Amino acid sequence: MKYIERKLIWTLLALSTFLLFKSSDENIIPLIKDTVIDPAFYQFPNGNSIIFNLSVGYIVSLMFYIIVVVIPEYREKKSLKNELGQAVSFVFEAFFHERHDFGIMFHWSKHIVHCKPIDEHLKEIDKFKSDASYERLNAAKANMLVQSVHEVLPTFEQLVPVAFQISHRHAMLWLSITNSLRQIASLYGIPVDERDWGILDLNLGEFVGYVGEFYEVN
Repeated sequence: MKYIERKLIWTLLALSTFLLFKSSDENIIPLIKDTVIDPAFYQFPNGNSIIFNLSVGYIVSLMFYIIVVVIPEYREKKSLKNELGQAVSFVFEAFFHERHDFGIMFHWSKHIVHCKPIDEHLKEIDKFKSDASYERLNAAKANMLVQSVHEVLPTFEQLVPVAFQISHRHAMLWLSITNSLRQIASLYGIPVDERDWGILDLNLGEFVGYVGEFYEVN
């Protein structure tokens, strides 16, 4: 429906712009004068002032709509996505992506506010996709990732209402992201030597994929 509305808005803008020039008392611009489209811009026999005023009214109203509604709404949604991105960054940083310091062992206790902005991680989304497996992580790193996901899962669940403020589609993707993490977190209560790492492979890959869709980088 929104696609149809956008098409209608921009179609009416093009029509209003055309009618604005056609009904205007100004001379036809030299660029199109004496061309095949010149006759299309001749004034109507009657009602030119009414058509001109209606066209100007629509164009001005659309400009105000963009300034007052569209731009603030876009900024608000971008801000919300960045705030949600702090939680996503926590999981990405638990990938041990090109990280070799021993502090990663205590990543599970890190505060989300200290994570990097999500945009920095999205630039390397393809690398995260290739690293999203038990084989790539190795046993020790995979176990630490499970612990980190177990710690951050409640935060993802609490942020679902925030995702709904962006859009229904984003909320559905956030629920999918959360469910993937919930499956990974389910490994936490299982003895290490009994864990089914296929669950990690499947859901970690899905997590990265859903994040890519959420931030429209796929």
